[in-house]
Amino acid sequence: MPIELKICGIKSEKIIQSIIKKGGCNYLGFVFYPPSPRNLSIDHSKKLTSIVPNNIKKVAVLVKPEISLVKKIKNQFDYFQVYDLSPEKIQELKLVSNKKIIKAIKVKKKDDIDIYKKFIGIADEFLFDSTGMENSFSFDWSYLKNVKINDWFLAGGIDINNIEKASLISKKIDISSSLEDNPGIKSEEKVLNFLDKIKKL
Repeated sequence: MPIELKICGIKSEKIIQSIIKKGGCNYLGFVFYPPSPRNLSIDHSKKLTSIVPNNIKKVAVLVKPEISLVKKIKNQFDYFQVYDLSPEKIQELKLVSNKKIIKAIKVKKKDDIDIYKKFIGIADEFLFDSTGMENSFSFDWSYLKNVKINDWFLAGGIDINNIEKASLISKKIDISSSLEDNPGIKSEEKVLNFLDKIKKL
């Protein structure tokens, strides 16, 4: 089964064009979270998402989003990836946006994994991340052995050196900061090298 790759924290048209030309990426993530160096304005995100072809899914990454923001950006995206929202709030977000929801779960200890059970039937996809979220922190991937859903995204601390190991745990991979030279600035060389590596797996 081929890897489904999501590259997150996109801020540059040039990087998008390089990814399109190279191929091998299924999702692009665009961050709306002011504390993040990858945060986008609505106008900037419109410019970026407008050049993404239909075969690459566009994902808005949100932390406790206001419904007013969701209404403003919903037409740009195929998915909303959300952190720190209750099942009730996600149901509200789905009604307002009519988009698919990726529920992101921050994992520090083994018990954190079981949070996903509260969202079965509500979220469309799941993503297990480190508590560092966008930072290159990892967590103990052995915690995921007993997850009872078919497929889900693995995030947190994935890079070109451990992608092979990560791909044995999940075929859905989310990567962000390890493809950067500086926080929020993707390296074209690192992105292309990573896409080459993915194609070889």
